[in-house]
Formats: sequence, C-alpha cells, structure tokens
Amino acid sequence: MSDAQPRKSRFGSRTAPAQKQVQLKLVKIQVWSAIKAGFFITVAAGIATIVGFLALWFVVGEIGLFASLNSLLSGVFGDGGVDIEQELSLPRVMSFASTLAIVNVILGTALAGLYAMIFNVIGKITGGIAVSFTNN
Repeated sequence: MSDAQPRKSRFGSRTAPAQKQVQLKLVKIQVWSAIKAGFFITVAAGIATIVGFLALWFVVGEIGLFASLNSLLSGVFGDGGVDIEQELSLPRVMSFASTLAIVNVILGTALAGLYAMIFNVIGKITGGIAVSFTNN
C-alpha cells in the first residue's frame, strides 16, 4: 500500500496518510534573486516610510504641537526665535522622507546582494543550513 492513499485501520475507518518528512540543506542563495527580493522589500519599506512621515506630520499638526513648540521657543529665546511650523512644513518633511526612502532602497538592495554573497561563502565553509519539510 503506498503512502499517498489513506490506510484503513482494523475497524474499517480510514485514517490520514502517513506524513513524509524531507530534510534539505540550503547551501547557496542566488545573488540576483536576493537583489530582486531585497529591492521589492525596501520599496515597500520606503512607501511605508513616506506614508508614516505624512501621517505623523498630520497628527502633530492636528494636536497643536507646532504651536506649543513655537510658544515655548519664543518664551525661551524671545520673539526672534525659530518658527517650527515654517521649518517643518509639509514640503520639507516630505522631501526629507522621500530622500530617506530612496537612500534606504539603494542601500537595502545593495546589502541584500552582499548578504547573499556572505551567506554563500559561509555555506561553503559550514555546509549550509539544514531545513526539514513535512506534508500536512
């Protein structure tokens, strides 16, 4: 009787097929594949960074934190202090968030390829990582 078909117990009812377990070793990661995956992951993180900065700017503006900081700074430094609302305007914040996201995409993609190369060297030395799979 093969393992693919359910076995009958001695009472005539069918039981689940026996589980197969396969053990494999991951010894090499293709660098180009890691670069592509790293690019898409960092693009998603970049979009999340921009959306997060936008949401944070709206929340801080809505609760009146900019006005409170302006009044605090004018009380400490006098009337010639820095205008926080003008310094942290939406275009400036979005420009910073976009620059940060672009730098993260470039560096994250490059690091994904570098990490794959480092894993490949370590995999040659140690024999890789053992992984077990079962069919549920």
